[in-house]
Amino acid sequence: VNGLVLVLLFGGVVAVVGLAMTVYERRVRKQEHEEQLMAVLLTGAAAAIARAEPRELLAWQATAKTARRLFPDVVAAIESKGGEDFPIPKKIIEDAHAKWTAEWLAWERHHDADFRKRTSVLEAELQTAGQVHTPDGHARIAVLEDEKLQSYQRRYEEYVQIGKGLTELLAGNSK
Repeated sequence: VNGLVLVLLFGGVVAVVGLAMTVYERRVRKQEHEEQLMAVLLTGAAAAIARAEPRELLAWQATAKTARRLFPDVVAAIESKGGEDFPIPKKIIEDAHAKWTAEWLAWERHHDADFRKRTSVLEAELQTAGQVHTPDGHARIAVLEDEKLQSYQRRYEEYVQIGKGLTELLAGNSK
């Protein structure tokens, strides 16, 4: 009977140790998996963040939403270790927004100057040919004005869309 108790006791100890080792191994694997996820998420976002290209930042934010939903513990760990919002710190978004606005204003000035010059050249050409007040002259000026309006409209839509996305990121609507 004493031998049976010892065998049962030894079996119990082996079972407890085996269970503890399994739990420990799972915990280690989970930790390794989380660290690998952190590395992938941080490495991928780093290039976009370094360039502060507004379109890339918005694309990464969409990826971050998915990562946040799928791996909330990993994202929380990244944010707690880094002290910043994942994947894009607020300062980077502010700088990208300022850059985006400055680029828009520069484009707008260039666009206006380009079309003033093109209009002036066309009007001089029409004046020289004596076609300023002809239907063909009016049509050519209208085509140029329409081109100016269409190109402005396309660029303005993009400016508003990206600007709105960056503003939403700043407001914290990305989480």
